[in-house]
Amino acid sequence: MKDLSLGKPTNYPVTYDSDLLVPLDRLDSRRNRGVDNPIQNMFGLDAWTSYELSWLDLNSIPKNGILYLTYNASSKNFIESKSLKLYLNSLNNTKFSSQLNLISTLQKDLDKCTQSTVSLEILQSPKTIEEPFFSIDSLSIKDYSSEVNSLVLKTKDEFAEEKVSTSLFRSLCPVTSQPDWATVSVEYKGQQIIHETLLSYLLSYRNHQGFHEECVERIFFDVLKRCKPESLTVRANFLRRGGIEINPIRSTLQEFEGEMFRGERQ
Repeated sequence: MKDLSLGKPTNYPVTYDSDLLVPLDRLDSRRNRGVDNPIQNMFGLDAWTSYELSWLDLNSIPKNGILYLTYNASSKNFIESKSLKLYLNSLNNTKFSSQLNLISTLQKDLDKCTQSTVSLEILQSPKTIEEPFFSIDSLSIKDYSSEVNSLVLKTKDEFAEEKVSTSLFRSLCPVTSQPDWATVSVEYKGQQIIHETLLSYLLSYRNHQGFHEECVERIFFDVLKRCKPESLTVRANFLRRGGIEINPIRSTLQEFEGEMFRGERQ
């Protein structure tokens, strides 16, 4: 953690530098959370949106776009967010012969950082806003734990197939302790999860320090262990920081919808 650029004064780069990208090892991250065994029956991806992509054409004319990148949750590494911001800023004064040439450079650098194949596209307008799930924000709860506590999760002896969400989710950056805000959505089939207990559980992340990807995986495993649904998909649409949104999704379904759309708050 002490070697990360997060939380340190930063001189923004003026020339292209692929070494600015910092990989974080998923296995180390999972071991730190007590997940020592190989992960089975978990599928998913990390979807990133950068609204501040800019580069130069061969005549030094600036070009802008919205960068969408996704990579599999089984990749060896995930990307430290500030390092991606610095890397993308290093492209601002770099000339590319075409957008395809830019994409080729991004592909090479991001594949190397994640040790996987990254899917990339550059668009000129934001993607569609997805219809919201059923919100549990207005539920009345007495209290919630100041530490993450999955024991509060309870189910009814009734079958349900539903999609619920809360926009009240907050966690903290593990390096800077700055707040990260998100809408967390839970889609499942199985014994009905008591909504008040789910909201209490998710609110207990309010002062929890963890990267976006780590928080979503922990939610996924906790709900899977405590509620034992037949199928489960957990996703989080985090609000942007530094022009970048991170949207992790984890699922028991190999055929889950792989594309991440924008949440209504994004």
